[in-house]
Amino acid sequence: MKKTIIVLSIVLAMAMLCSSFALAAEGEETKIFGNLRLHYNKLYDDAADEWQGQSFGLHFLELRAQKKVGSVGVFVNHRIGDVNNNYLYEGWISFDAPKPIGTFKLGLVPVPFGIFANGLYFPKGMAYSKNWMWDYDYGLRYDGMFPVSEVLGVGVAAAYLIKENSAGELGAFSPAGCPACIGERNVVSGRVGANLNMKDTLTLKAGGSAQVGTLKREAAEDDTKVGIAGDVTISPTMLPIPVSVSGEFINYSLADADTAKGNILAAQLDVTPIQSVCCLDKAIVSLHLSMDTPTEGDSVTNLIAQVRLITAKQLHIFAQVYGNKIQDVDGLKGKGLRVWFMYVF
Repeated sequence: MKKTIIVLSIVLAMAMLCSSFALAAEGEETKIFGNLRLHYNKLYDDAADEWQGQSFGLHFLELRAQKKVGSVGVFVNHRIGDVNNNYLYEGWISFDAPKPIGTFKLGLVPVPFGIFANGLYFPKGMAYSKNWMWDYDYGLRYDGMFPVSEVLGVGVAAAYLIKENSAGELGAFSPAGCPACIGERNVVSGRVGANLNMKDTLTLKAGGSAQVGTLKREAAEDDTKVGIAGDVTISPTMLPIPVSVSGEFINYSLADADTAKGNILAAQLDVTPIQSVCCLDKAIVSLHLSMDTPTEGDSVTNLIAQVRLITAKQLHIFAQVYGNKIQDVDGLKGKGLRVWFMYVF
């Protein structure tokens, strides 16, 4: 908590500094925005072989602040939630270098690796639960986009990450047969991607990623974390409704033990059958399948079906059913039904 307060104080101080620059330079207005999220849960108890009681409550309040003066910007995203959760989710100081160099971010930055976001609420699939997606860590990040032609661009993202954001994420790096992971340090991560935009036919995004770093183990020698990924997202534009298909493959190694090595496969279909009908701005149906296959141990397949409704451009409703298929065990484990209500302001 102390570290979070220190980092937040530094970022806020920089925001005040940037605001003072506005007296001598024209800059954007400070933007304050965010969202409030509520959740409804109904989970299945595998041990008792029955559905648990339902619950409803506050998930968290998310507050964001953004300011930019000239080429220097500040962004902060802080979350206040139930069970005394109060933490900095993301936040950085950015600098836009002269074209075509790109942008640099320093702070709690998104880790460039594979498909960063897949539009699902929670759960998000095996890549997320294994901490290879939607991850924010402390360090320096670079982003650059270089046009090759009118329809093709090449994007480069790279980061040097000093430490992980939350100790809670380290459980993903403590597979069976390995001592508990107590820290992730000195990670180098990057992605090179190609964006093809053929307006009347399709848009395609494809990329390759690599990541290497150090995992500090409890009462043991440190291990090397290595990940290699390939991803592709295709969106045909000639169809009457928006459709997107994405796929990703990740090969990972977290230690010498075979239980700490394996592959993750993911595929997702997103369809938007409704757009601007009555009070409903958009309805998006997502079907997700992902699989974690360790070299030694049981494979786990995660199945998710989600419907996302957007109305009044401010109220987002996510409804999910999900479950896990473990190796050859009959039936789904870890089943659940979740509905999330998010009001954007």
